[in-house]
Amino acid sequence: MTNAFIYMIAALVTMPLLFLWISYFIAMKWHRSKKKAVRQCTQYTVPFLVLGIHVLLLVLFEESYLSWIIIFLLVILSLSVIIQYKIYEEVQLGRTFKVFLRLSFVMLLAVYMGLTVYGLAGRMLL
Repeated sequence: MTNAFIYMIAALVTMPLLFLWISYFIAMKWHRSKKKAVRQCTQYTVPFLVLGIHVLLLVLFEESYLSWIIIFLLVILSLSVIIQYKIYEEVQLGRTFKVFLRLSFVMLLAVYMGLTVYGLAGRMLL
């Protein structure tokens, strides 16, 4: 039983798009609204994308770049706080964190897709 749980967690970390798909259908059943379901599943997928990118970078370049990923996310968070302060002259942490999660989802998904294509192309050419 524990092996099945470990394999399921490993699959979700190495394939965050699978987690995105599963969380979307769960959120659709829960909210009954596509807009809310998409927003919720993108927010929950960000940690899995971070771990997936970390694993891809480990496999492709045999080095850990987790600290660089965390620094990148902190820069995005600080920029979103600064922008919200400049626009509204008040920082609402809930709104800022939601914007941060959505923005980081888009960026991390692009990086994940790019690394996946790079890895597949590199393996096919070898």
